[in-house]
Amino acid sequence: MSFAALRHRLTLRHIALLSFGVTAACAPLYIVRWHYGPLPTTLLETLILISVVLYALTLWSERAWPERTPLDIPIAILLVAGAVSVVDAPSITSALGTYRAYFIEAVACYYLGVGLLRSRADVTAFLLIAGAAACAFSAGQIISFLQALAAHTLNLSAAPSFLNTSANDDAMYLEAPFAFALAFALFAPRLKERIVGAAMFAIIAVGLLVSFSRASYLAVAVLAFVLVMSAQTPRHRLWAVGGLAVLGLIVLEIPFVNQRFQTLANSVANRDALYREAVEMLSQRPILGAGLDGFAVRVAPFRPPGAIVHIYPHDVWLTTWSEIGLAGVVVFALIVIVLIVRGARNLGSTRDLSRPLLWGSVGALVLFVVHGLFDSPYWKNDLSVEFWVVAALEVVAIRASRLGWSDPERLTRP
Repeated sequence: MSFAALRHRLTLRHIALLSFGVTAACAPLYIVRWHYGPLPTTLLETLILISVVLYALTLWSERAWPERTPLDIPIAILLVAGAVSVVDAPSITSALGTYRAYFIEAVACYYLGVGLLRSRADVTAFLLIAGAAACAFSAGQIISFLQALAAHTLNLSAAPSFLNTSANDDAMYLEAPFAFALAFALFAPRLKERIVGAAMFAIIAVGLLVSFSRASYLAVAVLAFVLVMSAQTPRHRLWAVGGLAVLGLIVLEIPFVNQRFQTLANSVANRDALYREAVEMLSQRPILGAGLDGFAVRVAPFRPPGAIVHIYPHDVWLTTWSEIGLAGVVVFALIVIVLIVRGARNLGSTRDLSRPLLWGSVGALVLFVVHGLFDSPYWKNDLSVEFWVVAALEVVAIRASRLGWSDPERLTRP
């Protein structure tokens, strides 16, 4: 292909889409940090900014406006609740950084996804980039486990992690790619897509397994139950139940997994104490919560002497209430409920690529809700971006199902 032909095909919108795909793929690289003068930044933040600028230029060149979506009003309320919590925070400087990363930049990724993923080719390219990155991350987690095993330093209570300080953080990041890979392996309309989905699923599933996150194991079990109940006939359900039962027994017999469950009582006791502290603090500050980045400070009077200092209460709802107040947790819960209900209602009517895309979105949200009962899977740079990308993919899937993939221009309208 000549340079002129390539330039003709590679429009500004294509460049913006590529930038957005790379941004989503590099979400875990927020750990790469530097400063622009006195202003701290991360690689993820810089990539988001580049993608936003490219998308803005795309809209300007097309003389178009950003699209309206079903979540616009709840998002606006969520952003207001976050802004109020910045003012109420113990440290406004720290709170501004969190608000910028977890809300402004993460929500920007939602609008990037809704605006840029307008055709089957767009979605396929984006998922391939993001999926390859998830596989690379999972491979890194597997290698970390094997290195610890070979060096006889494996500690299941503090399992080795890749790029994060906790293997549980790795598990929370891998759950959404796990759901999408599973959905494409099962529901993709083309054989090649099912094969790619199955290959990615195998890699990501092993990475998730060796993260030794019991909350992830439970979340995957719940997702498996959801899949079984959605089977088309009783016979299919019976076969699915039998297969999952056998698979579950095999997994539980893996020595490391079995040993991990033996320490469950200690984890339950620790979380129970932490939840009590959080509830006591919130009973004193029910409307505003602790303010952004304020949990460790505001819960201190309720923390027993010598207890471990936690920055979050290890429950996504208690954390959200603490961070952005009662209005914030209510509207965030509303967003999650709307996404799950809207996605579930449209599952039966989806066709072509939109079917696995919607299954993956709903599956990722199921994993998010279940794991969120025991941890805070939104409250991290990469996880907040991942949440809003999943939300965007659901909106795109439903829109594509209603309008069809054959007319990309029509897909710009919800």
